[in-house]
Amino acid sequence: MQQERGADLAEQIDVALHGLCQPLTVLQCRLALGELIGDPSAMRDAIRDGLQECARLNQTVGTMREMLQRAMGNTEDERTR
Repeated sequence: MQQERGADLAEQIDVALHGLCQPLTVLQCRLALGELIGDPSAMRDAIRDGLQECARLNQTVGTMREMLQRAMGNTEDERTR
């Protein structure tokens, strides 16, 4: 039972980590383009878009944190039984 939960949690975290790849790549590319173009407008756009990607990343990290907290809570509950 505990092994199944561990495997399920590992799969969920794997999916969430995979979900981080796209926003990280977009963030990196947008900032690099803003720097490459170099004018103030491009930099403002890169910062705005970068902040949007950071929000996406934080949401995914928050989801992962919740999954871990639930799993840790379930583990604690099983230990006290």
